[in-house]
Amino acid sequence: MPSKLDAKAYVSEDWLRTENEKLFSRSWQFAGLETDFKTPGDYQALELGLYQIFIIRQKSGDLKAFHNVCRHRGTTLLEGKGNTGNSIVCPYHRWTYVSDGRLKGVPQIKNCFPDLDRQKLSLKPAAIGVFKDLVFVNPDPAADFTDFVKPLQDKAWPHDLTAKDVIEMPPLHYKLNCNWKIFVENAVDGYHLAYLHEKTLGGPLVDENLWEQHDDHMIWYAADEQDMRHSLPVKNRKEAKAWRARAIKSADMTGYGGVYFLFPNTLITATPYTFSIARLIPTTAGTSDMTVRQFGRKGDARDERKHIPGYDKVTDTIRSELWTKPALESGDFQTEDVWICEKVQKGLNSPAYEAGPLSSGSGAEDPIIWFQESILKAMNK
Repeated sequence: MPSKLDAKAYVSEDWLRTENEKLFSRSWQFAGLETDFKTPGDYQALELGLYQIFIIRQKSGDLKAFHNVCRHRGTTLLEGKGNTGNSIVCPYHRWTYVSDGRLKGVPQIKNCFPDLDRQKLSLKPAAIGVFKDLVFVNPDPAADFTDFVKPLQDKAWPHDLTAKDVIEMPPLHYKLNCNWKIFVENAVDGYHLAYLHEKTLGGPLVDENLWEQHDDHMIWYAADEQDMRHSLPVKNRKEAKAWRARAIKSADMTGYGGVYFLFPNTLITATPYTFSIARLIPTTAGTSDMTVRQFGRKGDARDERKHIPGYDKVTDTIRSELWTKPALESGDFQTEDVWICEKVQKGLNSPAYEAGPLSSGSGAEDPIIWFQESILKAMNK
């Protein structure tokens, strides 16, 4: 079956503008962990498609999300993350909001705004939901979080990130020279595992791994052991045993997947020893940012940044232009993925590109078709 997306979906800034309008501005996206917001006033600001959003912990303990836009002149109210207490103050004219969004104070209100109805100028809400300690936000306040998580509710889940033996490691920040969809498609492509990753992963072959579709989401399992599903192939399980790797207690079980793709742009990778959450954000049609939050067993976790090819300590980013040796000699499968995705981007920019056939099978490239169909559905194409 040929690709359902042509080259313009990966190289056109017009296509990206439509994605920002119709996909990212209307979808649930990973925004952080519930434990990131420990005390009232803790907040985090982020960009979702065309919208500026922030999440804030309430005095009641609830999390709420608002559009990060002052109701006076449109100034973004908060940046990055921190604690704003119970008041959110616009830096422009000091309009002040309570953390629940109500407009509390307006300087010289009697002189300058004698007829102002503050009740009509509360911050506009966005939708927020929590699943397994993961916080998701949608710019549309009427969006139904139940519809988003329902396909995953009865599926085995690998980790409890609040467990005492789990610790977070420093995140990885990638600057990718490829369209965000190319990286997603590579992540759900089972056909390449035995070839691109011959020296690192060594497989599994297409009939030894399995992707399952759950509405727009997908879960990957290693299926190289008869009648069994695992988060790791046999080869990797044997290696872990030889290294005497110690499992995280909440993940020392079978039945959960090794990769969870949550549409449109969240990739979760799970093993008995680690857990990571990657969020892909388009920056241009041909570039993307990817932040990977990593978790491991307390006592075994380490700062992996200095071990990753292309890491720049000054900017805390990982970039291919800083590699000092070929990707296929790096010994790092993620570096191999970055390398191949950037090569695909170059090819898609060529006028000679013509979409070829995709390999059939749920352990091959069918998941790419599923992903592309979800993209087209979300964009009403």
